[in-house]
Amino acid sequence: MGSSFDFLAPILTPAALRSVQADGRPVITLFLVIFGLSIFGTLIWYVHFVTSKMYPKKKDPNAKPKILGFISR
Repeated sequence: MGSSFDFLAPILTPAALRSVQADGRPVITLFLVIFGLSIFGTLIWYVHFVTSKMYPKKKDPNAKPKILGFISR
């Protein structure tokens, strides 16, 4: 398993690379945490996206038109 972390060689110092090659659990844990947080963030965004469709905003017929659609006068 010594050469399985060679893809990290360009970003690690030689001492850090030897440390990772000796015990790779912290690096694996880091990648799993980043992956898990990415999945969690995607799930949160998806729930927000789906639930915001359920309650569409009603257009006010008396509202003044805005410049470029979003800048009020």
